[in-house]
Amino acid sequence: MKEIYKVQTPKRIVFGDPLYFEEFSGARLEQLVVDVQPPEAFGARVVLREFSAAEAPDTLIRTMEVYLAPEEDMDIYLRGMKYELQECIEKEIGVDTARYYLQVDDREDILHTGGDGYWGSYEELSRNTRDGRMVEAAILTVIWPEYEWPAPWRDRIIFLKGRNLCRSCCQEEKNGHAKRGGRLSP
Repeated sequence: MKEIYKVQTPKRIVFGDPLYFEEFSGARLEQLVVDVQPPEAFGARVVLREFSAAEAPDTLIRTMEVYLAPEEDMDIYLRGMKYELQECIEKEIGVDTARYYLQVDDREDILHTGGDGYWGSYEELSRNTRDGRMVEAAILTVIWPEYEWPAPWRDRIIFLKGRNLCRSCCQEEKNGHAKRGGRLSP
């Protein structure tokens, strides 16, 4: 199962174990949590996904993914693709208190994971320009425990500014080339 929702682009998303915000600061805190302020030109999508684990086909994995990227490139990222020249920086977001703190603009929530460990990740796709590193997309992924499925997920979409939910479909890429002319890669 895969559902894609178009939501209003948040000005800021903060995500991580609430303990880390109390115990750490500076570079160490930056390693442990997500604090992203997408450019105004970015759009946003929330993807709810349910799939079987490769190593245990009877186990269902449920994720909520927040995609932040320019609208004209959104379908590329939703299909798990990127431009060949882009660098992908990924970090796992762990918890030691079996919960995540989620702040979207001025709203806050606590997400219970049911256990400690790595229940989230964050990816930034960027490229180097003469003005420095330019972030072209960001993806926040949260793995949800089985007991939180499916209603609380949809509540979280509304929390993520999805009041006027618009379910969308990915457009198929025709020739493997992106609109900017760059080659795509998985």
